Amino acid sequence: MKKRIIQTETAYSSTPDNIDIEPRRPEFDFSDVSKYWLRDPFTSHFMNALSIVVPHSERTVIDIVRKYADSISDPKLVRDMDALIRQEGRHTLMHLRCNDLLKKCGYPALRLFERFQKFFVGILRRISPPAWELAMPASFEHFTSAISREFIVNQDFWAGDQSNVAIDFTNWHALEELEHQAVCFDVFAALEKRTWLLTLSLLFIWMPATLVSVYGIQLYLLLKDGILLKRKNWGPYLKFIFQSLPMLTRGAFKYVDKGYRPWSQKDVQVYQAHKRQIQNIIS
Repeated sequence: MKKRIIQTETAYSSTPDNIDIEPRRPEFDFSDVSKYWLRDPFTSHFMNALSIVVPHSERTVIDIVRKYADSISDPKLVRDMDALIRQEGRHTLMHLRCNDLLKKCGYPALRLFERFQKFFVGILRRISPPAWELAMPASFEHFTSAISREFIVNQDFWAGDQSNVAIDFTNWHALEELEHQAVCFDVFAALEKRTWLLTLSLLFIWMPATLVSVYGIQLYLLLKDGILLKRKNWGPYLKFIFQSLPMLTRGAFKYVDKGYRPWSQKDVQVYQAHKRQIQNIIS
């Protein structure tokens, strides 16, 4: 049995006091949503690929946060962890609904991608010491917060002039990912002072795995639809890759700084403006 990391005196929540991690339960009906629900096939299938990897990733986050919950005593961080778990549970349910509809569009290999993800993450959890296991949810939230911030700030790039329930869902999900962006890092930093281990975990495991998974699934979907069988689409596809790549590859070295905290003042401003903008969705 793995030895648990013991509680330290540095356990606290770095989420700003004016940010409430609020579990919400909106309903979304995806039955009339096209598989190209964003600006074009490239943006749509990138987000569709993300949706495929989200459910097991978020279940892993929930499982690991629960596993180490007894090691945290700070009341605010404990409340944040509970709220994160409830948010992630709802996200998982909604993404499973999306993915079921996507699979019905004729993409049989998606189930293989899901099985391989479960196998890969399961193996890593079995062989990882506690510090590296704790780095998993912190790494996952590193990506989801970066993607959420990008979707909110550059929505014209992603959605263009499209408006549909899937975009509403993504806006809600992005808001909640920003709300709890610090929680898994706070748990990691509270129980493992060597935050530079998170940098190593991202560089040598989770960045490569995420790039291969997301862009690999996107490539499969685009090939299956025949989009990339047309030479005229190669340029736009490569342009999308280069435009989206920094979102998934930057920021790993910030965890080397012992004083690093996920929330910046700009993050607070982006979050508050986005919350006001989508109030009708989340109310």
